[in-house]
Amino acid sequence: MKKELFGFMVLLLLCVGALAGCGSSEEKEASTNSDQVKEETKSKEENEAVKKKETQVDTTKETEKEDKQAAEKNESSPKKESGSKVETNDQKPETTTDKAKVPVSQVDWGNTWTRDINTDRGVITITEAQGDTLKFSINATHTNNAEAARAGNINVGDVEGTAKVSGNVATQTTKDEDTGCSVKMTNHQSYIQVEAITDCSMAGGLGVSFDGKYQKGNIPETDWWKEDETNDATSDASGEESEEPVKEEALVEDETPAEDTQSLLTHEQAEELIRKMKGYSAGDPMHSVYYSNDDENGNYVIHDYEDVKDDPNTPYSEAHEATLGWYSVNPKTGEIKDLILNP
Repeated sequence: MKKELFGFMVLLLLCVGALAGCGSSEEKEASTNSDQVKEETKSKEENEAVKKKETQVDTTKETEKEDKQAAEKNESSPKKESGSKVETNDQKPETTTDKAKVPVSQVDWGNTWTRDINTDRGVITITEAQGDTLKFSINATHTNNAEAARAGNINVGDVEGTAKVSGNVATQTTKDEDTGCSVKMTNHQSYIQVEAITDCSMAGGLGVSFDGKYQKGNIPETDWWKEDETNDATSDASGEESEEPVKEEALVEDETPAEDTQSLLTHEQAEELIRKMKGYSAGDPMHSVYYSNDDENGNYVIHDYEDVKDDPNTPYSEAHEATLGWYSVNPKTGEIKDLILNP
């Protein structure tokens, strides 16, 4: 009985010891696991701190690089000083209004141009030349000769209106309400060439024409019609020496053919003879007939040429000239001679 009790006690002690050992083992294992978690957490925090520091360093370098590039760009950018202020390239962008400016003619149209021909004087007055338009008026006169001018037989004509400018050409936009006249003016800097593009015969008296070359500036009119009268009235009471030239002049007048006493054709009238001979209509945009010069015999040399367009869409103002003929016109008889066929 005592043996059995002793054995039971021994067994009980063994069990208690085993239980105590199990508890200690679990506590040790739990402690080990806790230390391991702490170690992993610490390692993770250290890694994150390193990464964060590296990111900050990269950000700092990038910022320094951008600041350096901005400084270099500012140094290379043009600057404009105005007082104490400095303007950089940060300017206002151009607006649509700035770009859509009205085109301005680069040709100097001046104010006054003069056709300085005694028997066919004309004056162009240009006002309000703005953008691609200008307002103008042309006053022209015609008289047959000095005797007619002294008698007051001078015909006058006027045309005025608004012209649209394209390059060096100004074309009247609307016909004159009363006469139906309209003209085109070509600016050659030193002179303006005027040509009628419609019938302008009703715009003035007999013989008045607006066509021709008008020199730049206001050329004062002279009393040219008084010259013959003054020469006729001039005499010298100094004796025989003054009488001989008078006799010679009288002899020359006696030998002058009757046709020389006739009124001379004007340049414009000679041009019109050529136009009629060639069959050109008034205001023909393709064919141009203009006085060039006087030959050694006093005949008018007339140039006939055509405005040729390489492209049918090109305006006549940009066409080039092609000579069709050269003619001489006798201002006394109106006789026409072809200078190319009969030089």
